[in-house]
Amino acid sequence: MRITIVEDEDTDAELLGRLIREYADRSGRAAAVDRYTDPQAFFDSRSDAPDVLFLDICMPGINGMEAARRIRENNSRLIIVFVTNMVQYAVDGYSVQATDFIVKPASAASVNRVMDRVCAIMDADSEKKISVKDSVSGKVSMLSVGDIYYVEVSLHRLTWHTKSGNIADWGTLDAVRGKLPAKVFSRCHVSYLVNLAYVKEMKKDSVVVAGETIPVSRSQKKNFCADLAKYLGEGR
Repeated sequence: MRITIVEDEDTDAELLGRLIREYADRSGRAAAVDRYTDPQAFFDSRSDAPDVLFLDICMPGINGMEAARRIRENNSRLIIVFVTNMVQYAVDGYSVQATDFIVKPASAASVNRVMDRVCAIMDADSEKKISVKDSVSGKVSMLSVGDIYYVEVSLHRLTWHTKSGNIADWGTLDAVRGKLPAKVFSRCHVSYLVNLAYVKEMKKDSVVVAGETIPVSRSQKKNFCADLAKYLGEGR
């Protein structure tokens, strides 16, 4: 899973990141953790959207609550966990569908509790269905996550490759990632999001997914291979 911490205090960020990594090691889950010192830097970054966002509430400039409201305008699926010095601020998190909160300084017990909940949510997502509207016919289809081979994008035009055929759509892969379970789907290229269950062969610069050969970019290869190894290691 990909986890981002937005925290302006170095000591708090380092402690939280260490506790998250320790949890991942104990639970056998792959976790990539990065950090930004303020919400604007996070918004300005060109990195893939994370699966989980640990967001400090009290920061100069854009505070954590306002940042969460902006995120919810385009992404209803991102798991948000607030980090705060004052519990009363965390109550407002319900207005932006926050999953949980941690009181600073973070402790192993609080991080373990939150991460248990986060992982349960992500695991449950693997059985869900999502709606996709065909941009050509206008028909809305309910797709089982397990029936999606991969999704590709070109100039904001999406193509969902599924067991029942291809569906044309409009949007971005970042938005698509927010709807799909991170433990099953991984980005192998700026233009492709792959269902790891259908990976049949890994080549030097490409991957075979449900009989189709898809490029693997240098920038995405390390994370994609790690995601694939983790998926296969769980025997899924």
